[in-house]
Amino acid sequence: MNKSIFSAILLGSLVSAQAAPPAPQSPAKHPLIANWSWALPGKQCTETLRYLANGTRASTSGEEVAKSRYEVTPVPSLLGFYRVIEIVTETNGKADCAGDVHEVSGEPVTRFIQLSPKKDQLIVCKEESLKACFGPLKRELK
Repeated sequence: MNKSIFSAILLGSLVSAQAAPPAPQSPAKHPLIANWSWALPGKQCTETLRYLANGTRASTSGEEVAKSRYEVTPVPSLLGFYRVIEIVTETNGKADCAGDVHEVSGEPVTRFIQLSPKKDQLIVCKEESLKACFGPLKRELK
């Protein structure tokens, strides 16, 4: 096989492999696995997220207490975001810090999480950009 044809095939396979985002998976030792908290500025309301290695998340926000299942990409995208897909499995039906009430619908919700370089803070975004995010949530020390 000609070197230039081989190089073109190799380059094409690398480009297509990088273009597809990694499939979500349950984490083993993912940097997301921790307890995270955030206090809303100007309000006496705290949000806490507890991501466990078994693919579940427990959260409190205002009066809301909820549990979810989640999957997270093993590495961040080229823009630095981990894609997290969550499904609420339990909730007490009370309002969160934003005044929203979440229900157990079985519908997946996709969020994008970006960690700080030290992995001690994160932001949670609606899309893979900094346009609609909240945080930073700080990693709680054990």
